[in-house]
Amino acid sequence: MSHNFNLPPHHRLPTLFPSQKEAYRALSICTDILQGDELDKDSQGFSLITDLCGKIREKDNRFGYLNRNHIIEFFFKDNDRKILISGVDRIKYKDIKFVKPPEYLYFGTVENLLQRMKVQGIRSITKGYIKLFETPENACEFSKKFARVGEQTAALKINALEAFSGGLKFSTFNEGEYIVAQINSRYII
Repeated sequence: MSHNFNLPPHHRLPTLFPSQKEAYRALSICTDILQGDELDKDSQGFSLITDLCGKIREKDNRFGYLNRNHIIEFFFKDNDRKILISGVDRIKYKDIKFVKPPEYLYFGTVENLLQRMKVQGIRSITKGYIKLFETPENACEFSKKFARVGEQTAALKINALEAFSGGLKFSTFNEGEYIVAQINSRYII
């Protein structure tokens, strides 16, 4: 399979590989392996990262040493967010279907972050994606998982259709939930 992982220069991250070209070649091999049946998979479709490292080296021994950090780099270079990592040792390739979102979606957060997000936009530091919801109630319910004792939850209204028209890709796994890489502040109402 041929994959196009060329990102604009401002999206490129430092690489553990000798060059960006090598990193994207390794990522292409990685996604081919994850989509195939070369790895043992658990009931949720996840494989062990260590097994993936071994298979990549089998496909192309020029890579030599690969470890979990190399695979984490793949996660961040995967512009379509099809590589999913669970915990510290499991990985899978998710066949994501991009969808057209409803006109408005909501992002749940805590009140003390509202102003900063309205100025800076919304992006995840840890997962590489954020969840948006069809109702403000569901967004607030989700944000309760991350709120500290005494913090009030709130929902930011997002002009999802305008963001979609601007090129942002939306995907969905569960009814009423949408996943995006980030939200630019101009789409926050």
